[in-house]
Amino acid sequence: MKTNKINLPIFPLSVFILPEGMTKLRIFEPRYLKMVSIALKGQGFIIWARGDDKLLSNSSWGSWVEVMNFDQGSDGVLEIDVKCKSLVRIKSLETDKDNLHFGDVTQMVHWSQSKTDVPLTDLSKCLKDVFANNIDLDDLYLQKETDSAGWVIARWLELLPVNLAIKASFVIEHNFEEAKEFVQSVLDK
Repeated sequence: MKTNKINLPIFPLSVFILPEGMTKLRIFEPRYLKMVSIALKGQGFIIWARGDDKLLSNSSWGSWVEVMNFDQGSDGVLEIDVKCKSLVRIKSLETDKDNLHFGDVTQMVHWSQSKTDVPLTDLSKCLKDVFANNIDLDDLYLQKETDSAGWVIARWLELLPVNLAIKASFVIEHNFEEAKEFVQSVLDK
């Protein structure tokens, strides 16, 4: 994986998304419309789940996303589908004249990108049921890797209604096994 520094637009937003994860965003502020325009011409943008402007530390991270689809909602607001291609460390943060954030980032490896031969029959089946019962989510994911343990656990972490700080701990501090145990414990409640 590349370790070169790249400068990308940064979108402070309370959205948790791991590699291969997807989400739909509604964009209406002029600075973020500018961000989407830049992203479509270049390499995407970063979703920064912290969402604050405090001085960054080496532990700051974000989700590097690419725009997969865009459309106009019935209310005229731009809707974009984005897919996370990797996580990044945010090394610096600057703001332009339009109050749009930019940062120097480097890619980081995450456990969800590694192949794991752990059978997840029940968790995979439950996730398939979630997709089957949520048309918007099902439509968002054209390819579902429900046979991949890392993919399944990453999607569960994104979907579970738990505090963002708890989810974020599975980016740096916790590994696949701990994430699997956490997801199972929440679903067993």
